[in-house]
Amino acid sequence: MFGHHPVWVNIDLPTKRYVLHRECTYTNRICETPYKGVGRLKRDGGWIRFRNAEIAMKRLKEEYDQFECSIHCK
Repeated sequence: MFGHHPVWVNIDLPTKRYVLHRECTYTNRICETPYKGVGRLKRDGGWIRFRNAEIAMKRLKEEYDQFECSIHCK
């Protein structure tokens, strides 16, 4: 699905969601807010870029195994 292309993950800490995105309308509008970071996590989470989906899923299993995972861009 994503292959070896870069992906963005929206990590939402309050709702415990981990959403994978490839380049799409959401990733084209990413901006930092007081509580959500870009390239880093803040109080409510953030958008983190990974080299590919395999690495993103590994991170999910290692650090966010209690989170609901979904794939936005199919």
